[in-house]
Amino acid sequence: MDKILRADAAGPAFQRLAEANHIFLAGVVPVAALSPAGSYLGKAADIALGIAIPVHSHVAINSVLSDYVPKSVRGVARVGALASSSIMLLGLLKLNLMGPGLTATVKELWKKK
Repeated sequence: MDKILRADAAGPAFQRLAEANHIFLAGVVPVAALSPAGSYLGKAADIALGIAIPVHSHVAINSVLSDYVPKSVRGVARVGALASSSIMLLGLLKLNLMGPGLTATVKELWKKK
């Protein structure tokens, strides 16, 4: 549990996982954006994004916490970051599994009315 709470300093294996996640996101975002609506590829990309984005943001926010939050409250801040990342993960999974999906939702934001 400590490695998840301290995701920015969890060791070299976790750092390699975070770097692989960055590369994965760079590849899957264009696939999601360019896949046809309702396709299996688009659905798979949405689910992958729904997992990879919270992981990416959790590691990043933990780096910010390490740099800017005083040590005396850092533990509480890390628990809050984990709660926020978990809520984001559940919300994106719900959007992808029970709703239109992440890509369709983002595309809807850019649609001209």
